[in-house]
Order: sequence, then structure tokens, then C-alpha cells
Amino acid sequence: MNEANQPQIDPSDEISLAELWIKVQSVVAYLWRFKFLIAAVGLAFAVGGYFKVKLAKPSYTASLTFALEQGGSGGGLSGLASQFGFSMGGGADGLGGENLLSLMKSRRIVQDVLLTPISVDGDSVLLLNQYVASDKKLKSKWDSLGLYPIDPLKCCSPSQDSAIGVVVKAVSENSLAVSKVDKKLSFVTVSYTGTDPVFTGAFVELLTAKSTDFYVQTKMANAHANISKLEQRVDSVSAELQAAMVGYSAAQDQNSFTVQTTAKVPTMQKQMKVTMLTTLYGELVKNLELSKTMSAREEPLITIIDRPHYPLRVRESKLKSAAIGGVLGVFLTLLFLGGRAFLSDLNKQAAALKPKA
Repeated sequence: MNEANQPQIDPSDEISLAELWIKVQSVVAYLWRFKFLIAAVGLAFAVGGYFKVKLAKPSYTASLTFALEQGGSGGGLSGLASQFGFSMGGGADGLGGENLLSLMKSRRIVQDVLLTPISVDGDSVLLLNQYVASDKKLKSKWDSLGLYPIDPLKCCSPSQDSAIGVVVKAVSENSLAVSKVDKKLSFVTVSYTGTDPVFTGAFVELLTAKSTDFYVQTKMANAHANISKLEQRVDSVSAELQAAMVGYSAAQDQNSFTVQTTAKVPTMQKQMKVTMLTTLYGELVKNLELSKTMSAREEPLITIIDRPHYPLRVRESKLKSAAIGGVLGVFLTLLFLGGRAFLSDLNKQAAALKPKA
């Protein structure tokens, strides 16, 4: 009963191994007829790939790797500061290690780097001017607009700010790469690819230096501010203690020959104030030194692992580019011929199925 209900397979729909082999042979024979066309297209693509590398501008890549070691959680320092009415704040925690990667590509940091002077052949040149000078088209455009060279003392007018924004976008989005070597590791790699080796190497070095400095300063801003307040408090108590000691000594001199006890009350009060201020001063100094130690422990540590190595030029292989171009040309030609043969076969089958008049 079940066998009767099963669909029957038409033997004519099955393709035997011999028929498949015959089809493969026919396809190979068809393509062999166009062997000279395939070879010509592959050769043309190979020549194109060769000259693409040969005639292209030299490319330079600078890479720098550094390790970021986060400090402590800051709980101990926050508790210590709160005893004296200071707040460590939570804003620094928002700038986590992962956000450093985005910070390095932000306009604030990139523009600050571009407006930094560097030494080129003994002359001080703005890094932005070095970038513009290396691009003939961009330099010609800036010259026509009266923007080149940028003077750091007169920067930046609205037109200059707009032009610098275009450069910042081109640099950060098209040529700059910031990534972690491994998510489990704290190694960060900064790479930049450009046509000017001077700009490329200097940009990577300055970008890393400025972004890491900004990161550490922002991360530790609250801690340093509270340590500064604590130092001011120590200085204030020290001045009060010195004044109290002078007052106590003067009171003792005045009452050195006094017999009545009531006359010595002011002296005893001054002595008590000196004792209180001495105790407070000792505690403040102790906690100030402790807070400095804890702040140093919690400060992020940046260690440079690998700097850019010169020469920076990346020499692309002409033979490799030619081989890739040749393979691509052959593949596209085979795809075109195979598609044309397939469509031709479909048209023949459609014509055969049409009823004869």
C-alpha cells in the first residue's frame, strides 16, 4: 500500500555518470574553441595588473604598537578623599580602555596632531602643511583659495577650519587604522598608510603620544585635583599651626611669673589648639602621602612595544599583481562564455518545445 503511494521516478530524468562525462567533455571542447580569446584576455589583465603597480605612487605604511595597562579601581583613593570632603568622581571611569581606540580617531586628537610642528631638513614645518605639500592636487586647490600654508599663529578662520575638517576626515577614515591585536590582550596597534614617508612616520608617533597623554590626564584628572586640594589643606593647617605655636609661646612668656591659675587659662587654650593642630597636621600629611601613592598605582601605564621602522615604503610585487590580474581575466572570460553557452542552450530547448504549426 505504501509502495503504491510513493512517487515514481522517471528514468529519463536521471543523469548517468557517462552522460555527465559527455557533458563535461562538450563544455571543455566548447571553451577550447575560444582558447586564444581566453589567453588574450588573461594576458591583457596580467599586463594591466603589472603596470598598475609599476605606475602607482609609492605607498608607505608606519605601524606602532603599545601596551595599555589599566590601574586599580580607585576605591581606596575615593574612600580616603571622602574623609576630607573631596570627591573622586566617576567621570574618569567613562573613558575606558576600549574608548581609547575611538579617541585616537576623533577630530580633536587628529587635528591637534596635524597642527603640531615637526622638523624637516632642519626647518620647522606644520604637519598639516607637510600633508598638503605631498598632494599636488590638494596643494593647488589650497593655493587657489589662499589657505596654504597654514600659519599656527593665525589659525583658524572658518574657511581654514572647514578645510582642515576635510583633511581630518580623509586621514582618520581612509588611511588610519587603530585596532587591538587580541581582545584578550592589552596591545594596541596604530597604522597609517600614505604617500609621504615623513608625514606617515611623524603622524603615527605624534598621534600615539598625544592620545595616550590625553587619556592618562583625563583618567587621572579627579585624582590629581583632589590631591591638589589636599595639599592646599596641608599648607593651610601648617600656617595655622605655626601661628598657634607663636601665640602659645608669647602667652607663656607673659604668664611666667603669674601665680593665679585663672590667669593661665588663655595659655592652656593656646596649648590645646597647638596640640589639636599638630594632630590634624600629622594626619593630613600621612593621608596626603598615602593618596599620592595610591594615585600613582591607579594611573594607567603606557608602554611602547614597537615603533615604525625605516624605510617605510611598501613595495608591491609586480609579478603577484600580474598573476592576480591574469587569473581574474581568465575567470571573467570563462564566466562570460559559459553564460553565453547556457543561454544559447536554453533558447534551443525552448524552440524545441514550441508546437509546430
